[in-house]
Amino acid sequence: MGMYTLLLSVLALLTPGLVSAYRTTALVGDSVILRCVSPITHHTSLACWGRGACSSTGCNFPVATVNGSRVIWTKSMKYQVKGDITDGEMSLTIADVNLDDSGVYCCHVKIVSLGIDLKREIHVEIQHPMMPDNLVQGSVDDTLTLPCKYTPDDGPREVCWGKGSCSIFKCNNKVLSTDGANVDWTESNRYQLLGNITNGDVSLTISGLTKDQEGTYCCHIWVPGIFNDIKKDIKLEIRDVTLVRGSLKDTLVLPCSYDTDRGTYSTCWGHGPCGLLTCYNKILESDGDDVIWRESRRYQLTGNLAKGNVSLTIEEANADDGGVYCCRVKVPGVFNDIKKEIRVEIRNVDVISGRAGDSITLPCTYNVSEGTSPVCWGKDTCPISRCTNSIVWTDGEAVSWTMSEKYKLIGNIKTGDVSLTIKRLTKEDEGTYCCRVEIPGLFNDKTKEISLNVEDDGFQGFQTFQTEALGSFE
Repeated sequence: MGMYTLLLSVLALLTPGLVSAYRTTALVGDSVILRCVSPITHHTSLACWGRGACSSTGCNFPVATVNGSRVIWTKSMKYQVKGDITDGEMSLTIADVNLDDSGVYCCHVKIVSLGIDLKREIHVEIQHPMMPDNLVQGSVDDTLTLPCKYTPDDGPREVCWGKGSCSIFKCNNKVLSTDGANVDWTESNRYQLLGNITNGDVSLTISGLTKDQEGTYCCHIWVPGIFNDIKKDIKLEIRDVTLVRGSLKDTLVLPCSYDTDRGTYSTCWGHGPCGLLTCYNKILESDGDDVIWRESRRYQLTGNLAKGNVSLTIEEANADDGGVYCCRVKVPGVFNDIKKEIRVEIRNVDVISGRAGDSITLPCTYNVSEGTSPVCWGKDTCPISRCTNSIVWTDGEAVSWTMSEKYKLIGNIKTGDVSLTIKRLTKEDEGTYCCRVEIPGLFNDKTKEISLNVEDDGFQGFQTFQTEALGSFE
């Protein structure tokens, strides 16, 4: 398909009166390259780039002009014609694009000695990264979804996702592709399409985010016909959030400091992400020298405020202390505030004992008043996201995967009872288990850790072995 389109483009350039065209997208602030290459080289050319459709005589609203092998005029430094002009390279680079740069551009080349006019129109769409569908923000280790959907009236389409702005015909740095009905290739299991692909939901879910995954991603949907493909650029921003972990009744310290070369500043702490101008759900405030208000005596600034140490100490931690906190240092001037977000995880560990050979249930429930959520169980402490050494998964309605029949969820999953039953306990089952309820939104997951002790007097272990061994002969 790509070669066919290329041949049509060349044919269009060589046919008088016929204009080749293509589309490209970019985000505000990017640089965009509008490709225009003449297939006829080493001939004296007169060329121009202009805003608007190609005319029969030249360029409407010109932005750059070429005479022979030299660029003789550009409207501003924003526009540059780069490449070897004698080899037919007339591509235009537009730097630091904004929404006003959207529209049609014309590349008009005249081969003087041959009396040939070559024309190419480029439809440019500049998307604002702050539009809800074009900007996704998260933090390190999050699981996030980059939205992309289409209407499959004529059936499902092949789709690819790539890291980098959308190009004309393909996905650069491809991370995933579909055959229209299923994912047929993915760079790693971190990239998944969890929506209904055949219904046109080809949104990309990325799990376990790292800072190097930040950047622009392209969703490219193949549609038959020239220049009919649907393309969407999405910018992914990843915050590197500090993580503080603790257990119930612990004393926690959330680090935050600033340079006091120009004096001290008032500070506030809030239980929630940093807002544009204030601390949401404020729990403590200082005037730069002393704490002037606190929601509770459990919140303290025990560092040296005069040296900029405004770390928050939380005493007697409880389950409600988990979540995101914002430290805001109020620096005079518009948008000069220093902000730092810190995430707190409170380990809620229950200790349960059982005997080898018995079955035991590890309790875990959640409130389903706002709907059910996916749940995982893992044998390890709860990580930042998902479950380590997964043994059971649910989709919110039923068990979707289990490592073996040894593990059961026999409660009513739809009412939030996701307690784990382990059959025929052995000493190897001893250890820490994590129940994670995946609640949509940043840092909303509910986690519970249970430490399982297994008492084994030797006889019970032998009975379990004997039962399993006899069962293998049945």
